[in-house]
Amino acid sequence: MKQFNKVTIKLVLLLFIGLTTFFLLCPKVQAANSDYVRVKQNELIESDYLQAAQAIQIDGVIRGDAFLSGGVVTINGVIDGDLFVLAGKVVINGTINNNLRVIAGDVTVNAPIGRNALMVCGNCSVSSEATILGSILAVGGNFDLSAITVGRGIRFFGGRLYLNSPVGKEAFVVADKEFLLGPTASIAGNLKYTGSNSLTMEPGATVSGQISYERSTTPDSAPRFFGAKNFLTLYRQVKPVTDVFGFAISALIGFILLGLFPKGFEKVARAIENRPYASFGWGIVILLLTPLIVILFALTIVGIPVSLVLLFLSYLAWIGASYLTAFFLGRKILLARFGERRGWSLFMGLLIIYLLGLVPILGMLLKVLLITFTLGALLLSYKQRVIIEDKGLPAVSDFLAIRRGRGRPKKISTK
Repeated sequence: MKQFNKVTIKLVLLLFIGLTTFFLLCPKVQAANSDYVRVKQNELIESDYLQAAQAIQIDGVIRGDAFLSGGVVTINGVIDGDLFVLAGKVVINGTINNNLRVIAGDVTVNAPIGRNALMVCGNCSVSSEATILGSILAVGGNFDLSAITVGRGIRFFGGRLYLNSPVGKEAFVVADKEFLLGPTASIAGNLKYTGSNSLTMEPGATVSGQISYERSTTPDSAPRFFGAKNFLTLYRQVKPVTDVFGFAISALIGFILLGLFPKGFEKVARAIENRPYASFGWGIVILLLTPLIVILFALTIVGIPVSLVLLFLSYLAWIGASYLTAFFLGRKILLARFGERRGWSLFMGLLIIYLLGLVPILGMLLKVLLITFTLGALLLSYKQRVIIEDKGLPAVSDFLAIRRGRGRPKKISTK
């Protein structure tokens, strides 16, 4: 279940980033000058409609698709095409003639959906005034489904599901907390269910096909349907091969970066050596301020794209810092004995980072600690225009001579 939920979360995040990036890049998006945007009851929009605001209310008719992003989105009119919503709260009282795609904290549907519905939400509610002519795919904490009918199947992944609707085909349910079938619920096909508690069927509920139940007793359990358990078993078998292949790809990328930015790797390594306390302090500041800045931007609709860009840049910085950390560790080990061997230093450091990743908790803590030094050193090396380079580092004899006092370091400019 844990592995399956991770996959689900990744898919949700990809959908979230995709929708937000679309709002950011599409040239037709209308930037709202006010916090409230409304399509009036007698208003007709003959094309696709894209809008972002704190509050959006659609009372008119939209002939095309609607792409909406806001704090509160209310649909009282008619949308002939698909509805895509990214919001805090969504209330649908009007007709959606095609598909519904929504990511929100709270979703309430009180109207017909002409085709399929995809809902990713903390709390989802489909009332007895709604109809879903197609299928439902829902991911959320709590989902109450009491629609007049669900024309096709339902797939739910989350915490709690209360199903009180006729379902035209099969139902696949993963509910960690609770799964209840209400008195008017009926499933025309098979029911496959995975959860920590057994299915509760109220009097009147029916399932025409077979009921398959798998109890999730451990965090590592996974649903057997869709072949997920077989895939996970195969993954565990081939994982050593994929790890070696991943390490080779990581090393190749590191060597390319080292070839492109050799002085940058050198500057960061020396910044950690010469100013370790400052590097660690600035690294802590970066780790604390970055999430705070991202959250502050994400609190406003206009700032959501900026927060996503910051997240992407933070991810790149973390990956880059991992390579720099590996170079520093390998250089620290090899320098005293073999002199400056940049390629071998990076390879040795990557191997150490990989081995640390095999240690469950302590290894991760050590990696975070080391990368914290590197993040701070990145900032220091960016500000520092001059680095210290030992004369004749490539030769072991020259390096030993410097250690005995017969050589002096010199300053060189990296401009």
